[in-house]
Amino acid sequence: MGIIHIDKLKPGMILDQEVRDISGRLLLKKEKEIKSSHIRIFKIWGVTEVSIRGNNGSKDISTGPEEPEIIENIKDTTQDLFRHVDLDHPAVKEIFRISVLFRCKYDFTENVKNITLAIPDNGQKTVEKDFLQQLSKENLTLPEIPSIVFELNEVIANPLSSAEDIAQVVNRSPSLTALLLKIVNSPFYGFPSKIDKISLAVTLIGTREISGLALGISLISLFNNIPKEIMSMHSFLRHSLACGIISRILAAHKNLPQTEQLFVSGLLHDLGRLILYSYFPDESRNLLSRARSSGTLLHLQENEVLGCNHTHLIKHLLELWKLPMALENNVFFHHSPLEAQQPVPATLVHLADIITNGLGIGTSGERFVPPLDHAAWDNIGLPPSCFDVVTKQATHQFFALESMLDI
Repeated sequence: MGIIHIDKLKPGMILDQEVRDISGRLLLKKEKEIKSSHIRIFKIWGVTEVSIRGNNGSKDISTGPEEPEIIENIKDTTQDLFRHVDLDHPAVKEIFRISVLFRCKYDFTENVKNITLAIPDNGQKTVEKDFLQQLSKENLTLPEIPSIVFELNEVIANPLSSAEDIAQVVNRSPSLTALLLKIVNSPFYGFPSKIDKISLAVTLIGTREISGLALGISLISLFNNIPKEIMSMHSFLRHSLACGIISRILAAHKNLPQTEQLFVSGLLHDLGRLILYSYFPDESRNLLSRARSSGTLLHLQENEVLGCNHTHLIKHLLELWKLPMALENNVFFHHSPLEAQQPVPATLVHLADIITNGLGIGTSGERFVPPLDHAAWDNIGLPPSCFDVVTKQATHQFFALESMLDI
């Protein structure tokens, strides 16, 4: 099996793996013979590489360094990060295998900073409602969602709106317009000709896709004052972007509608931690230090010290911003998906978070891989074998978007 670039693809070759577009939609099943029409479709829908039977081209993530000693060292390190999960579970076992191979090939893991701030001996556990009430104090002003997001959602919700109407709203923000056009013209979408108008971008990739990208870009830019000694925003954005991409691809494998909503859910799933890092830096240092020194999961430390965790904070923010309930469902319950009103999409974000932490793409502060909810996994009915394809697709999309967002 081997990966071949789309420009070197020729009619008559046989697919070794199914081909999906950037949203995870199936374009061609495995073991099919490639035709000229297939190659044109692949290019239109942003496919840059495919797996061809018998090809000895570039390596994929299933191959890494040949030195057994290197592989064993990476395996030992990765196993420590999986200390809170059941490695005998078939899904976890496959995620672990892929994570080891991924870390063998890609070395951009960014560890949580070793914060040495002493833990107060007299630290008092804050009651959840008391801590959340601090967010409503008069002297604590949370960031407001840009008005353009509300305007964009309003015009998209109107069935009489055209692509030009949506473009008029987007064009009011030159920075958003420039970034959206940059993304649309990137290898992430892979359109054969340059897109120079937002109205054309809307026509080609859809209103929901544009809305999701605009929402994600706008919200990410709200937090730019995180103390560097607490969290690298570069690392946080990497983690969030990878989780969003994997969430969307998993949604496509489940044939869920509105996969772009899962992208935004994954992108925002740990945004509550940015509230902590921005407005409660001392408490954040305390939490990170406790979690690191005790070897426990960060969200459990949040519960222990604060009486709530980052999902409560992002729920508060999403309610304040009056964003769709579906986002709140997916984000708030990503550590306990079966408690959600819609458990399947929440489970996909839950899975994406586990995979992203396993691969080691950035960090939101959590050092370890969160445990898998076994019952939630059984509920969605995905085979563990899908993770290999999902990770390959996500890797290509991540690198394409990463360069566009300058992270």
